[in-house]
Amino acid sequence: MGGITTWLPLFALAYLAAVLYWARVAAVENGNHQSFFSAGHSLAPWISTLVIGGAALSGWFILGGATEIARTGFTLPAILQAGVVLALPGTILFKRLWYAGERLRLSSQAELFNAHYRSPALVAASVAVAVIFAVGFAGLQLRAVSVLVSDLADGAVSRAMAGLVLSLVLFGYVVIGGLRAVGYVGVLQTVLAAAGLAGLAAYALLDAGGVAALTARLAAFAADPASAGLFSVSGVIRFTAGLGRDETAVTPTALSSFGLAVALLGFQASPLALKLVLSTSSPRGLAAGQTWVAACVFGCLILVGVAILGGVGLVNPAKAPSALLTSLSTVSPWFGAWLVIGLVAGVQLVAGLALIVAGEGLVRHLYKPYFHSRLDRRATVVLARIVIALLALATVLMEALSPVALSALAGLALPLAAQLWTPLLGITWFGWISRPAAVLGVGFGFAAVLLTEPMGLQVLSFLGLDLPWGRWPWGLHSAVWGIAANIAAVLILSAIPRSTAQTSAAADLRRFFASRLAMPPRARALAAAAWSIGLVWVFLAVGPGLVFADVAFGRPGSGRGWLTGLPSIWAWTAALWMLGVGFVWFLAYRMDMAAPSHVAIAPYEPPRQLRPDQRETERARLRTAGITVAIFASLVILVALGFGHLAAR
Repeated sequence: MGGITTWLPLFALAYLAAVLYWARVAAVENGNHQSFFSAGHSLAPWISTLVIGGAALSGWFILGGATEIARTGFTLPAILQAGVVLALPGTILFKRLWYAGERLRLSSQAELFNAHYRSPALVAASVAVAVIFAVGFAGLQLRAVSVLVSDLADGAVSRAMAGLVLSLVLFGYVVIGGLRAVGYVGVLQTVLAAAGLAGLAAYALLDAGGVAALTARLAAFAADPASAGLFSVSGVIRFTAGLGRDETAVTPTALSSFGLAVALLGFQASPLALKLVLSTSSPRGLAAGQTWVAACVFGCLILVGVAILGGVGLVNPAKAPSALLTSLSTVSPWFGAWLVIGLVAGVQLVAGLALIVAGEGLVRHLYKPYFHSRLDRRATVVLARIVIALLALATVLMEALSPVALSALAGLALPLAAQLWTPLLGITWFGWISRPAAVLGVGFGFAAVLLTEPMGLQVLSFLGLDLPWGRWPWGLHSAVWGIAANIAAVLILSAIPRSTAQTSAAADLRRFFASRLAMPPRARALAAAAWSIGLVWVFLAVGPGLVFADVAFGRPGSGRGWLTGLPSIWAWTAALWMLGVGFVWFLAYRMDMAAPSHVAIAPYEPPRQLRPDQRETERARLRTAGITVAIFASLVILVALGFGHLAAR
């Protein structure tokens, strides 16, 4: 019936036809240039719910999570708790952010930061995170899928050609239909990605001989002293200098899992997820989406599907996820081709969303306000399409020419996005976080992330500065170091007495939240219980309590084996996942954090101000920006040639 080289193009053409059809439908429904960026704030709640969950799952978790388990075993349980971890930020933030966007008539994170804080620095930080997601984070996934497609095609399609075709498809539907197309196509991509994960996990389990055979081989591995460490957490923390400086840094600890969980929190605080939330017509689906779609359904897919794929690859390296697809393509070419399309769809989902958000940010939030304020809507959309094309081109070039730099850039996306938690909490819950505190916190957080990631370390090394630590000192993810510096800066600055006036939009939101979204008495009475449950869950599921997971359900070699038949740490994670789903439900419904509130939302009327003619100022800014870039580039080159040469000697 034909091999993989026959079925893969057929499925790819069917997928392309569906993508272009929905892109055309989206373009017709847009009708004008106003709704290109936000779909007219009319995305159905179920569409946003599925796409947010699918973007969080996407191809990076299907392949990346399973590959990590196949390489290091079950030593990072936070991978399998991703469903609950990814649902918690949405439960806490999304409802209030939706009402804030509806009140102020805004549709992006950068606009919220500008209205609430009047801070160009926070706007630039949000746009920078979106660009890193579009070029680095999504580009690394597109590269992985391109390599997979090239290998399955037996070299008939080069890796560069596969990457170019995938990027062209991605660019095509984004520029045609805008965010509405990202939403419509995203539903299809989410279904394909979830079905692909389930199908690949089912095949892996059948190929391994079933549940009993897989668990028996895992038990044999755990009973062998040489591989027993693959099923346990190596203590709470190791005070190492980090990867690249200390060989013991590669041993995961309980706080290594905690660091990974903190990094995962960054996705829901990123401008990507908030773009979908703020473009949704109603908050009705937020509670159900975070509880039942993200934490329950997608959490179960990760807990079971990713764990099976990783476990099969662990006991048989020849059956690692990518190798498994290769072997499947010879056994059942049509099934293998369908699974590959599912992986492609999952990767393109997050890449398409990142492109539209990054393109909008660069044009609407940076270029237009500061360099060309008289740009009309039609020209803004045209320019955004050009910028999206340039971002897609940059991704393709980095895939082909600089994969190391692409990997380093991708590693910054989640930890940098996690630093946006503090200004978002200042908008939604903690009104005492002022503009200086939020800006300083994000700045210190970004600096700490860069100083504990390869990108920052390599730049400093290029300039001749050699730091005494490597990547992730003490085994803690860079997101943790960033959040620690971020929170410390916010608390210190907030503790200093000062007079800081709020913007009118911020003051209006405070009054609106206090009058319309105040917690009911029942929820306030449960606040202490919620804090207690949350801290206990974090401690046991992704924190120091993971050291109990090694033996909680038995240990091979003790004469009893595993009580549940599964590795103790996997069973522990499953039990805490179920409790986590209950905790998300408790926050969403009982604490009223995500359940919709039926309140009337009148638009905020800002004070009227005269708009002065900014054309001369904008031209001066353009000249200054060009001169600044030239001077900065020259200084970097001079410092690198000077100090770098001295360091080499």
